[in-house]
Amino acid sequence: MHRIYFCATFTYLSKETNLTVDMKRLTSLLILCTFNYVSVVHAQENEKKEPPEFMDDSADEDYSYLKNEETANEYERIFAQGLKFIPLNKKGNTYLTIGGQYRPRFESTVNENYTEEDDTYYSHRLNLHANLHFGKYVRVFADVFQGFTSGSEDRSLEDDELAIHQGYVEFTIPLKENQWSFTFGRKQLDYGAGRLVSRRDGPNMRRSFDLIQTDYQFNQNSIQVFYGKEVQSEFDAFDNDFALFDSGSSNPKLWGVYTDFKVGKILGKTQLYYLGFNSDFSSFSDVSGEETRHSIGIRRYGTLGKRMIFNTELVYQFGELGDATISAFNFEFDYKYVLINTPWKYTFGLKFDYSSGDRDQGDDKLQTYNPMFVNPALYSLAAVNTPVNLNGLHPNFKIYPFKDFSIYMDYAFFFRSSKDDGLYTPPRFQIRTADSGSSAYLGSAIGMKILYEINRNIEFEWRSTYFIPGDFVKESGESESIFYTGPTLEFKF
Repeated sequence: MHRIYFCATFTYLSKETNLTVDMKRLTSLLILCTFNYVSVVHAQENEKKEPPEFMDDSADEDYSYLKNEETANEYERIFAQGLKFIPLNKKGNTYLTIGGQYRPRFESTVNENYTEEDDTYYSHRLNLHANLHFGKYVRVFADVFQGFTSGSEDRSLEDDELAIHQGYVEFTIPLKENQWSFTFGRKQLDYGAGRLVSRRDGPNMRRSFDLIQTDYQFNQNSIQVFYGKEVQSEFDAFDNDFALFDSGSSNPKLWGVYTDFKVGKILGKTQLYYLGFNSDFSSFSDVSGEETRHSIGIRRYGTLGKRMIFNTELVYQFGELGDATISAFNFEFDYKYVLINTPWKYTFGLKFDYSSGDRDQGDDKLQTYNPMFVNPALYSLAAVNTPVNLNGLHPNFKIYPFKDFSIYMDYAFFFRSSKDDGLYTPPRFQIRTADSGSSAYLGSAIGMKILYEINRNIEFEWRSTYFIPGDFVKESGESESIFYTGPTLEFKF
């Protein structure tokens, strides 16, 4: 059993402070954020179970095993355990769970957006959440975020004095071995591999939706039906108004049905879904205006034996943008092979992604794919590209030199899917038009991610990407090679 003593001192940095960040300053910042960490190992007579891991969504974490002393003693003690189960009545079925996160990061981009301009800054994210359970069937979850970056100007999606990221009530109806739940409020959504709807964890401010949702779970399968509006990130405290019933808001709308199920003896699991999207204004290729788009998709994912991991997804989109009729698609496969009988665990992978582009400008049809609320990091670690009129091949590998430490390497080649459509950057902005170059080749990128899980509460990650512009970028304007690096420390409790 490990008993961890963690001493932290938080520092407030004013927007007026001018920081010259170099590697020496980076080291100081990381030391400041890591602080005086000491781990004391105590031998035990009886081996205990490992505590539950942190989830991507804190609302999914379950600490009910702490309800009574007998079951609690079966697990290793965790940091801030007293905050994980706070009983509010004698029976202990009404209780509160409190947690949070502190994430400091140093980011540096050389030749941003292919120009000779560099951008270097420090940022951090503070988060505090509370999960209040009223018995087995009612709970209220709240999640508050604060984002900060150095420098005199606020950065979109990075700076926010204080924001309610999530705040919802959930009711559950038990149905024998199944359950049916209803959710109302503000909630983050993650579907599939994050290729259409994701929480967007790269910037300080995650993505969430004001929504109503129902979820039916049966035999380890699930069906979700929802309608919501994306929450717009602002800079001041609590200025993200609840927009679900505001007919005058311009927040993009999202609705749909998402299913996750297993069919008989077929290996892996299947996801079938329909997603509807509406935006007051969108712009793709040579078309702009109000957009209503419908996406129908199927995803197959899972493992084949102990060595093979697979993920395949196909999406077809239709609808209208302005006066144009939409007909677009996306296809992706991602396969990994794991060598398990080796001193170091190796994983070799190959990923291919194809997102359609407009085939003929000037007509009343649009074939440009819309990734809607995608996680851009799926396409390059520095989020240089977004899956609009894009196809790319990604050979990659991952090694584990020792437990809880991994190194991931990726080399990707990118092309325009159609020469009659342009180049887009996250989330879906066209930065180079189709007629600014004749080549389909956009460039290649070398990516690296180092991940070290120091212990249950502390994690260190370092992402770096070097993007080499291809012929189209060179033909269409400035074409400097882009280098991005972003070491990040994360403390959770």
